[in-house]
Amino acid sequence: MPGWLETGVIIAFAIAAVFFFAKYRETVAILHESERMKKRLSDDLDRYRDMPRLRALRDALVGNGTLPVDDEGHEHLLLRDGEKQLHHLTLRRECNVVDEGETVTYLKGGEERELEELS
Repeated sequence: MPGWLETGVIIAFAIAAVFFFAKYRETVAILHESERMKKRLSDDLDRYRDMPRLRALRDALVGNGTLPVDDEGHEHLLLRDGEKQLHHLTLRRECNVVDEGETVTYLKGGEERELEELS
């Protein structure tokens, strides 16, 4: 086999290898971007999956209808979160208006806490 033919074949294989690895890296980058977008869209869907539950909670808390009430006057609400875990909320309605400077509290685990969202 003449030397120039060997050199030509080696150059052709080298050029093919460069194109192959360039295409391979491009494909890997596209797959990586696809997985990243799939995860982001999945997270968005998980966030919006809770919207009916959040609307139900909003309607229950600000609506005119009453929730089930126990003997002590506490209202009860059951909600599921994004991981499908059931949460039992016990509510006690005291007032609908909060004056300037007043603090709003709630009970969690038996201890009274200040509602930070209104601060």
